[in-house]
Amino acid sequence: MNRLTEPEKLTNASAQQKRTPLFSSGFLILAGGCIVLIISLLIQGESGNSQPSQPAASEAVTQNSEKVKRKELIAYLQQHPDDEFAHFQLGELIQDRAPYQALENFSHVTSQHPRYYEAVEAIAEIALEQGLNDRAISALMILVRQFPEERRFQKSLAQLLFAQGKSNWALRYARRNIELGGEQAADYLLVAEILRQAGRTIEMTGPLKQALYLEPDLYEAHFNLAYAALYSGDLETATREAKWCLAERPDSTAALRYLALIKRNQGNIEQSISYIDQALSVDPKDLECLLLKADLLIYQRKGEQAYALLKPLYPTQQTDRRYVSALARAAGLAGKREEAFELQQLNQRLIKEEDLRPSSLQSESVQKTQAGRK
Repeated sequence: MNRLTEPEKLTNASAQQKRTPLFSSGFLILAGGCIVLIISLLIQGESGNSQPSQPAASEAVTQNSEKVKRKELIAYLQQHPDDEFAHFQLGELIQDRAPYQALENFSHVTSQHPRYYEAVEAIAEIALEQGLNDRAISALMILVRQFPEERRFQKSLAQLLFAQGKSNWALRYARRNIELGGEQAADYLLVAEILRQAGRTIEMTGPLKQALYLEPDLYEAHFNLAYAALYSGDLETATREAKWCLAERPDSTAALRYLALIKRNQGNIEQSISYIDQALSVDPKDLECLLLKADLLIYQRKGEQAYALLKPLYPTQQTDRRYVSALARAAGLAGKREEAFELQQLNQRLIKEEDLRPSSLQSESVQKTQAGRK
């Protein structure tokens, strides 16, 4: 058995004593590194968690700043109510939260102000959003005169005038919109719908075909083309387009009514009634369909049936001249002579009242005169 000599024992003991401090220092270094890593991760986590709150804090600071600025401007305007710059600044600040007050502020900005047209555009925008159509039209008229090449003002004005039934005036701006590059299907459709409102049916075909060239599946364009073709006498095109609409929307009472009108114009009364009955099964209260069916029954000399169909509508439709005229004819055919005479007199009164109303063209002339005085 080998035994260690005394020098060897001393050497091993010495080495052992030397290794012990080395191990201890390495352990401490490792432990220290772990602690630093943990602290670093914790710091990163806290900074990461605080990041989402930074935009919120920034937004809160911005809101407080704007609130202070609003209060300062309001207080300042109480002392200086004619300061256009302050009115413009306040209008910008409160446009989203207090649109009516902003409208009032922007209205104080005159044409002498360097940002006058920005204020006018803001007035148009607010008025449109709040349904103040007359106010929006007045502002847009200023903008189209100042910026005749700005297409969006032309289109907005055309849409507003169309909504108010001022078709002849609206058509001018809708066509100008296209001249300036408005070549979307919706731009051509707008022109066609204005022409329809104006009763210029034959002219609708051109813009509608252009709309369909750009957007072949545009339902409104097919629907309007069916109407235009029907009232222009092109029954083949009218039939094709009405059937296309019906295939897309089987519950379309208007498409069924167009097909009924086409069959009536072709002399096929029974098939016309079949189509109109389909429409009335979808909507039994559709006035246009009821009037057409009554007309078909009167044509067949079925006065009693036509009278029974129309009479229940009298309380709600007695101011509609077309309805009163149809009921008068049905009453006369049914032998109700006295009632038919009274209805004819009522119809005459309604015609006179309608004649006294200013026409669309007259209304436009008056508005142009008033605009020129401003």
